[in-house]
Amino acid sequence: MATAPPPRLAPPPRLAPPWLLRGAAARHSRTCRVAKAAQDFQNPPMVAVSRPGKGRPSVAIKAAASRVASASPSPVGSAQPALASSAAQPARIHDIFLRRLSDLEGRVERELERPVPASGPTQELLVDVARELWRLGANFAEVAAGSASRRAAIAGMFAAGPIDDFGVDAALAETVREIVRPLARRWLGMREGRSASLPERGGVLILLNRSAWPLPVEALVLWSFLCDGRVGARPMLALWDDELPELPYVSDFLRRIGIVAASGDNCRQLLERGAVLLAYPEGRAAASKTYDRRYRMARFADKALIEAALAAGASIMPAALVGNEESYPVLGFIRAVAVTPQFPALGLLGLLPLPLAWSFRLGAPVEYAAGQSERPDTDRIADAVRARIQALLGELLAERRSIIGG
Repeated sequence: MATAPPPRLAPPPRLAPPWLLRGAAARHSRTCRVAKAAQDFQNPPMVAVSRPGKGRPSVAIKAAASRVASASPSPVGSAQPALASSAAQPARIHDIFLRRLSDLEGRVERELERPVPASGPTQELLVDVARELWRLGANFAEVAAGSASRRAAIAGMFAAGPIDDFGVDAALAETVREIVRPLARRWLGMREGRSASLPERGGVLILLNRSAWPLPVEALVLWSFLCDGRVGARPMLALWDDELPELPYVSDFLRRIGIVAASGDNCRQLLERGAVLLAYPEGRAAASKTYDRRYRMARFADKALIEAALAAGASIMPAALVGNEESYPVLGFIRAVAVTPQFPALGLLGLLPLPLAWSFRLGAPVEYAAGQSERPDTDRIADAVRARIQALLGELLAERRSIIGG
């Protein structure tokens, strides 16, 4: 008897490949977004926003939320069960809508009430402290001036007087020197050791380092310190940044005491008339240095001062000053304004240098062939002056035992 063949089983259903499933899911997602966009287009929420109050949404926002919550679902809701289920919970949508709008209103209110925009807590604290200290300094200056007679006496000390051929008011310059010398000797402990002697006659250009502090405090201190009779009958002046002498009132005061713009024409004219000049050849490179680059001489981008000295046949003497770049430790710049630990945090008091020891040394003149038909090599002389200044800085730093005591 022949046996019947076993029944043939139906093949298992074939699963769709993953790429087909991903495509179907993407098409379904696009269909949902299109349906949602159509529903939003048919029922747009017309919200009339008014000035919100603090901590709760306005009446107009509440009315708009009520209209959105009570809107009927779109006819395409049957094809989109997710949208239909969401529309079935108007109370939940109403609460979420009101809560998010209330949070947004609170954030806007807080941002509008901020008195000073700041990028962080440290900057905001510095701005507030500097503002208060600036007010205290202004009040202190007004009280210190005292009566009208005292203010008249102080103004008389700095009143304009006759000027000499160099544009310097000798009486005013001497008054300023008498005020600055105690600052240089007692506050800064200014000292000098093993310096070369100045030539007895002729113009002299003294080139040295400086910090990034924009005000000519270093030039003022050193100018008053060196005016002790060593220059003889020759006038002594200082050259500073050409931007600073254009400030109102400050420019005239600085010119009258002997601090002029550092230009090649000014340098040549003064040297030809036998003046002794203090100058800072780094120029803009020095004004951008921060504390981590202290006592590192940059290349002289502008050699106009050296060219003026060569044209006038004047002596070029390198020099070094140590302590000034720690008294004004520039940490950075905010809108091109130098920021130190004392400024702007201490207001007007931050303009004073920190009471650290300053040391000065004057090197021997740089030799160059003058009066020949060939023009001296300005680049070679500039590199030699820069190397000499860096060497003098190294000597002073090696001899210094501490920043405070020198």
